[in-house]
Amino acid sequence: MTYTSFEFFLIYFGVTYVLYTLFPKKAKWCVLLVGSLAFYFIAAGAHIEFLLISALIIWAVGMGIQKLNDTFAVKKKEVAKEERKALKNKYKNYKLAVLTVGVLSNFAFLLVLKYGNFFGSTINTVFSAHLPELSLIQPLGISFYTLQAVSYITDVYRGRYKACKNPLRITLYLSFMLTIVEGPVARYDQLGTQLSECKRFEFKDLVNGAQLVVWGLFKKIVIADRAAELVNNVFDKPEFDSGVIVLGAILVYTLQLYCDFSGIMDVVTGLGEMMGIELPKNFNRPFFAKSINEFWQRWHITLGGWLRDYIFYPISLSKPFMNLTKSARKKFNPYYANLIPTAVALFFVWFANGMWHGAAWKYIVYGLYYYVLMMIGLFAEPLSAKVCEKLKINRKSKGFGLFQMLRTFVIVNFGMLIFRADSLKTVGLAIKTIFVKPNFSALAVGSKNGLGLDLKDYAILIIGVVIIFAVGVIQERGIHIRERISKLPFIVKFIIYMLSILSVIILGAYGEHYGAVDLLYANF
Repeated sequence: MTYTSFEFFLIYFGVTYVLYTLFPKKAKWCVLLVGSLAFYFIAAGAHIEFLLISALIIWAVGMGIQKLNDTFAVKKKEVAKEERKALKNKYKNYKLAVLTVGVLSNFAFLLVLKYGNFFGSTINTVFSAHLPELSLIQPLGISFYTLQAVSYITDVYRGRYKACKNPLRITLYLSFMLTIVEGPVARYDQLGTQLSECKRFEFKDLVNGAQLVVWGLFKKIVIADRAAELVNNVFDKPEFDSGVIVLGAILVYTLQLYCDFSGIMDVVTGLGEMMGIELPKNFNRPFFAKSINEFWQRWHITLGGWLRDYIFYPISLSKPFMNLTKSARKKFNPYYANLIPTAVALFFVWFANGMWHGAAWKYIVYGLYYYVLMMIGLFAEPLSAKVCEKLKINRKSKGFGLFQMLRTFVIVNFGMLIFRADSLKTVGLAIKTIFVKPNFSALAVGSKNGLGLDLKDYAILIIGVVIIFAVGVIQERGIHIRERISKLPFIVKFIIYMLSILSVIILGAYGEHYGAVDLLYANF
């Protein structure tokens, strides 16, 4: 059962939404909990126990840390001022020990169930060992709810909010039906509080949310699922026949992944709006980015924010790294002195980024690919500025900005090749084919040209790209399209709504000519 299936909208979400609307405010969260657990059980079966254990662990850890906080608050008033620092450090160590147990317990599930065989095969390859391959099943959404679990107990430890006393509310936070499959990775103060408070039904929320749902379905069903036909027909072959076709497939895969992931984010965000629940933003028109760093601030925003707050900051602000910064300032100019410790901390961020996406070396290379390019850009920035100044290039001009966007787009597409290819060997073969065997004759138009699409499909993809680009340009200018639509006369709005819905129904890539396409990020 996926977010785009008829069964999900009619049976699952439809029933849950009606009950959520009808039940009194105090009981709404119970409807969401039952509905979320039912959805998870239907989708994942008996493997729900891992989710429930994680919820129980972080509830207990959160309560333990909160109890230590409360105890310290009482005891510090009972001791002399000069003794409070020692008492504070004592309770800080207690809390850190409890937090460590919680973090390691949650990551233990992830490391064993998702990466167990990867670690085993790596050990076999490096040390010529003979570790057996285990029959491990990766629970649905474990990569997402593990990050949420760790963020919750860490934020309680940091004192951002008090621990939740009700384990069922914690369970709802981790299992919420709209975030469990593909995210976004929501913090407790972003989502958990809303799930506990539950807004009353408002018609404007229903209309605004439905608009976003239809837009997300357009991106997913009309564009992404259609693009999947071409991409799979190219990359699922044992070898490549044409470098031009490979280049085209890379571009189309970038389109597919963006429309698939951001489309589903629009669907779940829209469904959340219909319930009066605001999910954190996960995409912000990433292909308008002018650098790799900016791209990742616009793409999968919640994952990047998690890596920043729970890996980068703890490492870069730790005592060893603070000492490294002080040492670097004595040997290098201020720019490089601050950059060197940052570069070391960012290595762990990008390594974790790659590992999070999958249990394979290609994903680690994918993360480090961006790390290396980002480091080259940062270390070369002073030289780049001098060259532009000498050549009298205005780095703030629209022309230079366009060049930066195109450069970033090329870099991202090569990253997408690493991401989509079955292995690093396939990446090498694809690059070799591009340069050695371009084979432009493969572009000759045929009925399907061996790529699974006909002229109608190509036309729909091109029109879809134009629409998405146009919407992106409008939004980049700060214009809120849904707000503008809401202010139009009723008859105009009705026509727009009907045309939008019909475009998804009529142009959607489903039926006998198209294969079923799973949600791409559900696999991570």
